[in-house]
Amino acid sequence: MSENGENQQKPPRKKGLTSLTLEWLAEKFRRTERIKDALNRGTYQVDSSEVAKAMLNSEQQQK
Repeated sequence: MSENGENQQKPPRKKGLTSLTLEWLAEKFRRTERIKDALNRGTYQVDSSEVAKAMLNSEQQQK
């Protein structure tokens, strides 16, 4: 309690780099599993526009 007897709430704790990295890794793993599952079922479809964007970005970075 504070000096005037009121409870002061602390701001939410910021996430550390380790927990953010673990969340990122977990999401990458889940995404990979979804893609593998779709490939095994034969239902995976490539987003052509995303592939094209990635190819253009890699070409621009090589220049």
